[in-house]
Amino acid sequence: MKETDTLKSTIQKLGNYKAKQHVVAGFDGFVDEIIHVVDKRFSHEKYERIPDINAFSERIAASAGLSANIELMPTQTKLGGNGPIMANALIAQGQDITYIGAIGKSFIHPVFRPFADSCREVISLSEPAHTDALEFMDGKIMLGKIDKLEEVNMDNLLKRKSRKELTELLSDAGLIAFTNWTMLVNLNEIMSAFGEIIATLDKKPVVFIDLADPKKRTNEDIQGILNLVSNLPCETVLSMNMSESSIIASVLGISEDDVLSRARKIRNEMGISGIVIHPVHGAAISHDKGSVWLEGPFTKSPVLTTGAGDNFNAGFCNAWLAGFLPGECIMAGVCTSGYYVRNGQSPTRTQLLAFMDQWLARGCGVI
Repeated sequence: MKETDTLKSTIQKLGNYKAKQHVVAGFDGFVDEIIHVVDKRFSHEKYERIPDINAFSERIAASAGLSANIELMPTQTKLGGNGPIMANALIAQGQDITYIGAIGKSFIHPVFRPFADSCREVISLSEPAHTDALEFMDGKIMLGKIDKLEEVNMDNLLKRKSRKELTELLSDAGLIAFTNWTMLVNLNEIMSAFGEIIATLDKKPVVFIDLADPKKRTNEDIQGILNLVSNLPCETVLSMNMSESSIIASVLGISEDDVLSRARKIRNEMGISGIVIHPVHGAAISHDKGSVWLEGPFTKSPVLTTGAGDNFNAGFCNAWLAGFLPGECIMAGVCTSGYYVRNGQSPTRTQLLAFMDQWLARGCGVI
């Protein structure tokens, strides 16, 4: 079984990996309010959730032409945004982070304070945005309020760091993570400027990109960012979930249902180093070092799904920085995500190894 063999080698390498490398990550920032949608209320303390997105959609559709009173039950307020969640997960696994994004203007927003204190450096360009994250057993609906993110732009970044200082920052990084392009309307100009700086460097960092759900952007915008990504002057990996991969494949004129075949075709079309696609039950990577699909430790009863993809990305990048093989990198990703959705927090390397050992003991079966 290839999952078992890959898991064994990943455990061995991760157990021997002690290095701390510098990652520059960004560029968003959200205060996430995790919310259950109430189906039946029995008392002040006791209620039943609407279990899945289809049931929620049916509840809304039934109110068309009438009205509805839908109760939202906040369960947790936490740091959010693709960038902070991913960066926080990388810190948990021992990496050194410089974070650029939207976590407070005059001062760091309190929900981000522990995260900021754990970073090497924080360059915050605006107040954070806000998300109401409606959690269901089969996924989540993210209701974002993003007006503050317009201030995440190159002009504001240059007010805090000169181009010379940015060059020094990027020259010291092993990896640069660009996340949430969809909600950051000025990220293209930052990515282009960073690409120009990277082109001048002798030692070029890896660039890792997660566009985040691009459904709300036009096909022209999506084609534009894909062209920009294709022309970055360094090793580049583009990561996406299944829904995002369908959108990108459509823009590129690719019709392929098989996940691994879709990853290969997107990579061939874009001409970049790697394409990663991670549905909820596994992940695929197409890379010039190898292409593989692996099943992951899926659960039907997640504690928390908001941030699962960002934790996958962190686990993947942690392994990529360590020089693992492509299949081992996605194995590290699915296991990091698997731990997170069961425990509601990002694993340390020790916790991740324990979870992987447990899954291996089950023969990569149900855990």
